[in-house]
Amino acid sequence: MDMDAISGYKYRILAFFIISCLLLGCTGVAPVSVPEEQAEAPETKAFQRISSDLLSRYSAPGDSLKKKAAEYLLAGLPNQWHYDTQMLDEVGIRKRVMDVKVIDADYLAENIDYAFRAWALPWAKSVSFEDFCRYLLPYKMGNEAPERWRAAVWEEYASLRTDAVAEAGVTPSEVCCRVSAIAKKWYAFHYNDNYPVDAGYLKAKEIRAGTCIGASLMILYPLRALGVCATYEYVPQWGNRSGAHAWNALFADGRLIPFSSIDLDPGRAKQEFVGVGRMIRKRAKVYRKDYQSGGSIDVTAEYIPTADLAVWGGLARKGTPQLMAFDNAKWHMVAIGRWRGWRAEFPAVARGVAFLPVVQTEKGGRALSWPLVVERSGRLKMFRPRVWRQTVRLTAKYPEDDSNAIFPGEHYELFYWRKGWVSLGVQQATDTVLEYRKVPKGALLWLRNLDKGKQERIFTYENGKQIWY
Repeated sequence: MDMDAISGYKYRILAFFIISCLLLGCTGVAPVSVPEEQAEAPETKAFQRISSDLLSRYSAPGDSLKKKAAEYLLAGLPNQWHYDTQMLDEVGIRKRVMDVKVIDADYLAENIDYAFRAWALPWAKSVSFEDFCRYLLPYKMGNEAPERWRAAVWEEYASLRTDAVAEAGVTPSEVCCRVSAIAKKWYAFHYNDNYPVDAGYLKAKEIRAGTCIGASLMILYPLRALGVCATYEYVPQWGNRSGAHAWNALFADGRLIPFSSIDLDPGRAKQEFVGVGRMIRKRAKVYRKDYQSGGSIDVTAEYIPTADLAVWGGLARKGTPQLMAFDNAKWHMVAIGRWRGWRAEFPAVARGVAFLPVVQTEKGGRALSWPLVVERSGRLKMFRPRVWRQTVRLTAKYPEDDSNAIFPGEHYELFYWRKGWVSLGVQQATDTVLEYRKVPKGALLWLRNLDKGKQERIFTYENGKQIWY
């Protein structure tokens, strides 16, 4: 397999931070056994010190719920880290710092106290303790450096909070709209990263702009500080174009309401995922940031129709199965699968999106099958080149706008997938239509403009038409 074609994904083994402590949860504890040398690690000692100090503060009978909240935070604390932007190694890679090295029990106790204040607000009283722990209690939203943000945000939005409390029947959606109206006065969308890592709220107040990722993280701070259960959702790679995207979702009235941070209020308009020319952007996978795991959970099925995918893996099962989606030029990983016997399983796969199942090992990666798509009907379709050939007449390299049409005088190259991209030759266009002969039927195709432009898309050629994926 041509490994350049799958974006140079290298096999990585994530070394998780192992601690000698009790892994605490909302409902109980479970012992974790670690080697003696790891029990002496500085991070372990810091965790034990924080844990002992924090839990000792909630020994009174009336503090039982706060103690459970403390246990929830402690259960996820070993998975929390941030980048130290002041520490760069010799090749410029930012180094991770575990949060336990920079916070203490006072910090977590303050966070708990303010979270309970938020939970007591009128529009938050119906929030369950489970949702309180997930969506109001966490002291951070992503992988940003810990900040003492609770008191600052509580005071910053004091007027909004007071006015909303004084009104009868204010809903979480209305609070969200009011928060967004304030935030958009000082925060703006910016399509280029103007801060290299996740930013906390106080840092966001300094830089005052960010991408969809930064904006979606920023808005969670005032929302959660005011008792609004909101989340950070994202797609790591669109299913039918390049790029990733992040947005927010609000839990209210027993339903999930997606919205776009400061750009689109919940309930005021439908959150759509469209590009230029109103082309629907397909979500290959949707994830939600999760505090306890320090990572994300798959929520694709909450947004779009999905199907479970199983691919025969054979002797490749010693590697890590991954699911890739195509951007404008490369395959990007969007999901990690699991082995069940000889099959690689990928649950909740988007329908109508072209994927490439691969397996990653220490030696690199290779395809597990042909590119494929689960059609809307649920039928699995493989893009497998056949021995039969056809003549194709191509009018575009991408369907989003007219700039992706065929232009006379410009040079194009057509590829088809067979264990990597195989060239079918370079042509200089003499018309607005390119004609290629002897193209394998059933193959996944990719047309590139060698002179200009970056927007290019994979497609098939069926019944005289380009079918885009």
